[in-house]
Parts: sequence; C-alpha cells; structure tokens
Amino acid sequence: MNRLTTITMAVALVVALAAMPLGAASFADVQAQTQDEDADESVPVQPGERLSGVVGVQQSEVDGEVTERAYGVKIANAQTDEAKADVVNETLADVEDRAEELEDRLEELDEARESGEITEGQYRAEVAKVAAEKRTTERLADGAETTATELPADVLEERGIDLETIGELRERANELGGDEVSEIAQSIAGEEVGQSIAADRESGAPIESSGQDRGDGDREEVLDDDDGGDREETPDGQPSE
Repeated sequence: MNRLTTITMAVALVVALAAMPLGAASFADVQAQTQDEDADESVPVQPGERLSGVVGVQQSEVDGEVTERAYGVKIANAQTDEAKADVVNETLADVEDRAEELEDRLEELDEARESGEITEGQYRAEVAKVAAEKRTTERLADGAETTATELPADVLEERGIDLETIGELRERANELGGDEVSEIAQSIAGEEVGQSIAADRESGAPIESSGQDRGDGDREEVLDDDDGGDREETPDGQPSE
C-alpha cells in the first residue's frame, strides 16, 4: 500500500467517524442527567459546564478512534517483524507522552480548583475529557502489547522492547487518576465515557457499518442477477414486461 492510498484511507476514516453516532455521551444524556441532578443541589455543575464536558468527551473519543485505527493501518502496512517492532516502539513513546501529559493536566486542574481559578463544574468537565483520553491511552498500550507478544524474542531484544515494561506502562495509564477520575467523568457524560465509538461494530465490518448490514452484498448480488431488480417474474419464470 503506497503513501497516497494510506492518506486516502485516513481521510475516509475521519469522514466515516464524523457520520457515526457519537460514543457514550449524547445531548440527550446531558438533558437526562441535568434533570436528575437539578433536585440535588450538592452537585455544583451548571448545564453549560456539563455540555462543555460532554462535547469535549465526544471529541476525545473521535480523536482516539482515529489514532487507534492509524496504529492498525501502520501495523498492517509493516512488511517485516522489524517494521512492526518499530511501530510498537513509536506507539509506546506516544503512550508515555500521553500518560505524562494527562498526569500533568490532572495536577494543574487540582491546583486550579483549590485556588478558586475554576469552578467545581469546570473542574469536573475537564476531568471528564481527561478520562476519555485516558481510555485511548490504555487501548494504545494494549494494542502495542498485543503486537509485541506476537513478535520473535530476538526482534524484541534488538529493538529494545521489554514486555514487562509495556505492562507497567499499561498499568500506569489504567491507574491514572484512580477511581475518582472515572466517577467524575461518569457523572458528567455517562457510564461509557471513553469507550471506542465503533465498539458496537462486528469484527471485520466496514467502519461505516454497525455490522448488521453485512448481508447487503447478497441482496445486491440477487438484484444484479435480475439485471436491475425492479422487474417481476411471471409464473413461467420469464421476466414481465
């Protein structure tokens, strides 16, 4: 696959993702959660703050899906074990950078909340975005670890890839912020924050399909056999005029 084809696939992916129903958090979720919590004055989150968090979560989910699919394309295009190992190394460096950035953002958010620079609602909205990005980081680490376990030991050694280190990096991403981050994110954007937006797709189904339309090919083949599909057959098997 040449560079032009890869770029074309990436553009098509972004277009397809834009047309898909967005992940766990929808505007309906915002309305429902706002109504539920209007009666609970102990939750200091304004509707506008919640909506900001939901939109941020959705964007993070889309960005994460594109990044994860790009990793899959790179692995698919890698023709040798050495090339795959290079992709793994590149991804692990990205995962480490992401984890450090998210840790720094959480620390900055904590300080901003304590100093009164941001409200509790703004804090929660930003933490929800961090939680969505955290899930992407976890999945990237999982993907790199899965690929690495399939590579020969001598290639891993040559490229300086250590499975134990990968596992530690994955755990670091998984534990980032603890349970509090997940709970805050769920209070803003629902229980499935950060879930891959194509998670309901059947394995192998096109990204623009949820998987349940995969039988369309058979239907089209039958129509092609009828040379148009609009004509009806008479009892003797001949097409009607």
